[in-house]
Amino acid sequence: MTASNIPAENKRTLINYLAISLLSLIVQVSVLGLLDIYMSGLEVLSLEGAVIFILLLALVNSLLFPVLVYYSVRFHPLLFPFLVFLLNGILVIIVSQIVSGVAISSIWTAIGVSLVITMTGMISGTIFASDDYRSYRRFVVQPLIRRYGKSEKTEAPGVVFLEIDGLSQTVLQKALQKGYMPNLKSWLDSGSHKLSGWETDLSCQTGGCQPGILHGNNSDIPAFRWYEKDLDRLVSSEKMGDVAEVERRISNGQGLLSQNGASRANMYSGDATESILTISTLGSTRHNTMEYFLFYANPYMAARTFGLFLSHFMIEVLEGWLQLAKNERPRVYRAGTYPLTRATTTAILREVSVFALIGDMLRGLPSMYATFVGYDEVAHHSGVARRDALRVLSGLDKMFGWLVDISEHAARPYSFVVLSDHGQSNGATFLQRTGRSLEQAVKDLVDLETYSPPSEDETWLRINALLTDVTRQETRGGRLLGRAVRSKTVDGTVELGPQGRKIEPATNQTPEERNKAVVLASGNLGLIYFTAWKGRMTLEQINASFPNLIPGLLKYPQIGFVLVRSDAHGPLAIGSQGIYYLQEDRYEGNNPLADFGSNAALHLKREDSFSNAPDLLVNSFYDPNTGEVAAFEELVGSHGGLGGDQTSPILIHPSELDSGPEPIVGAAHLHQVIKQWVPEK
Repeated sequence: MTASNIPAENKRTLINYLAISLLSLIVQVSVLGLLDIYMSGLEVLSLEGAVIFILLLALVNSLLFPVLVYYSVRFHPLLFPFLVFLLNGILVIIVSQIVSGVAISSIWTAIGVSLVITMTGMISGTIFASDDYRSYRRFVVQPLIRRYGKSEKTEAPGVVFLEIDGLSQTVLQKALQKGYMPNLKSWLDSGSHKLSGWETDLSCQTGGCQPGILHGNNSDIPAFRWYEKDLDRLVSSEKMGDVAEVERRISNGQGLLSQNGASRANMYSGDATESILTISTLGSTRHNTMEYFLFYANPYMAARTFGLFLSHFMIEVLEGWLQLAKNERPRVYRAGTYPLTRATTTAILREVSVFALIGDMLRGLPSMYATFVGYDEVAHHSGVARRDALRVLSGLDKMFGWLVDISEHAARPYSFVVLSDHGQSNGATFLQRTGRSLEQAVKDLVDLETYSPPSEDETWLRINALLTDVTRQETRGGRLLGRAVRSKTVDGTVELGPQGRKIEPATNQTPEERNKAVVLASGNLGLIYFTAWKGRMTLEQINASFPNLIPGLLKYPQIGFVLVRSDAHGPLAIGSQGIYYLQEDRYEGNNPLADFGSNAALHLKREDSFSNAPDLLVNSFYDPNTGEVAAFEELVGSHGGLGGDQTSPILIHPSELDSGPEPIVGAAHLHQVIKQWVPEK
């Protein structure tokens, strides 16, 4: 076959491969030159010799590497970094004897050169070709197939739930139309899958929606964080112990994954038999630690993940700089530790989850549920439909396509369900619009000491879960990491990231000292509690004690309404120009809920019924023309309250799976629908 007869697609593949190889070669030769300067015992005598040395070493490694990967899943993972680099050190000595342009004086120098050059080649190759499916199949999938190939086969179909945290129906449609998600588009266009969608409860955030989806019960979870007056404590979905406690309260043992299912990187477990990176079960016996061992044992997987982490870190730095250069608004602070946290969610957590799901399918587990948090994290900071966020969706779509392809080797056939737990709504924050935070606005009106913890999303929770899970492994690596983060470990749990002030216990305090205003933010939803009252304050009590509070808040046009319970009229949604009587389902003046959806009153009545409902609930405005809200946190994309796309998540499922005739309203309703799709074994 002549060059002119080679198909165009194959030409592009060949050109791409040659370009990647050339770039990787340039990087490795450059690194070898730097080692010559800083490493004693190494001497690079010529550029030609350095090039030949790298090429020959790569050739030998390409023959040896598959053998190492093949055996790496059969022994303790901590053995293999030492084995790989020891053997490569010997190879470096041999190659340096063949190539006259490079001289190495000792085995220790050879091991050092091997360590740096091998990792540089793998990382640079990963950065330049992070989506090389052929290499992934060869070095990751095939060893797992060999390991699990003897799993008992069954024709009973299983189900894989893939949750894209924070993705709304509107953004999904944009991603499909603009070509960011070709795999999902092909599913929908072919008719194999259908898009049903659903509507969240209030509050629409992972801590409130996942308990409903995975356990069928999300009662008494009014927001991402709340204050329990009877216990005088703050409960937060960013605290591992609190998440575990909430699961104990709401679980009946019959969750979505209770029939030998697997939970991967979720906040709640769904009563899964196996859990990895699941916040509610950290430290419990429901851990499949072998999946961790296999992930770290595979040298290709380690290098790929590290390479992806570096590339995603650099992408965020570049995208953050471009946003400033183009003066895009609204925007929030994207420097500091954020590039690291973003790279962790979009690279490391994604790779661990996909790796675990592959093992789950090859073993033939009946059901598995994994949360991919990368889009939610990026959309918070860059905007819900900006290119930054859509590119994260593109990466997830590619991974989903890989999973479908790999499922052909699974121990059973699988149905794939793609869903989200909530959406996000865009807009400049309350602070950016008014110059005041919600806490400051409340303090101006009540003249009390206020308490408001830092308003962070759950990203640090995921990172801490990863670190906590690793430190609890009885391995040398786990013990080393444990010592490194000892100063940030409390009761066996790693707590990196921002830490809020603690509420002082009420014991031995005077009534004046106990009288504080606790102001909590959950997206564009605000909760206000007054600690001097043991029970929930009524409208009449609030007006008598703080007469300026409600009128003062409603003077802000960025606040849509407040929810408060009246002794005389029950729950009320009060706007600046009207009142909605929720108990009587009527309003006076202008309807303050008119722009918040047909089920707004239903959601508020349910929120009002919670035992830990706030004294005063505040919801920002919503502009139906622009789709914007005003978050009480410093996040461009937000969720937690009512208004816009945040309450409209997605549900994509095989067409043969029945989602029922009625619209799905509420996470518990969604649980009922998808629970029937899960096989018993």
